[in-house]
Amino acid sequence: MDWIVGLLLLVVGMVIGFFISKFLTDKKMAEQESKLNDNSLKEIMANNAAAHVNQTREIVEALQSKCQDLSQQLDAYENVLQSSQSGGSEDEKLSYFGEDAAMYIRNRQAKQKRKRSDAEFQPRDFSNESSGLFDGSNNDKVVAKSEL
Repeated sequence: MDWIVGLLLLVVGMVIGFFISKFLTDKKMAEQESKLNDNSLKEIMANNAAAHVNQTREIVEALQSKCQDLSQQLDAYENVLQSSQSGGSEDEKLSYFGEDAAMYIRNRQAKQKRKRSDAEFQPRDFSNESSGLFDGSNNDKVVAKSEL
């Protein structure tokens, strides 16, 4: 009988030892996964920061090139203004928008002629009677395309 008690104590000890070792290994694995997640998160954030810096540099370079282009255009415009004020030839005078617009408007108005209205044909007046157009029913008042 003594050996049965010994065996039972051995089995109980093994079961308790198994659960304790499982708890400790799970705790170690959770710590390792946490460190790994922290490292991967740091790597992802570093990659995102590097991509953001690269995009920002590209935007800044594009802005600088646009500023240089604008500065060159402004210098050219200033040179044209100074040459026109100093009494340059007639060929160098600035063409203003108004001249082009006036020509465009004159050409468009010449093409569009008004049609005279015909006194024989009057539009229908729906003020006294309802036409049934908006009542939603399918009456026999549908107008064929040939009648229009």
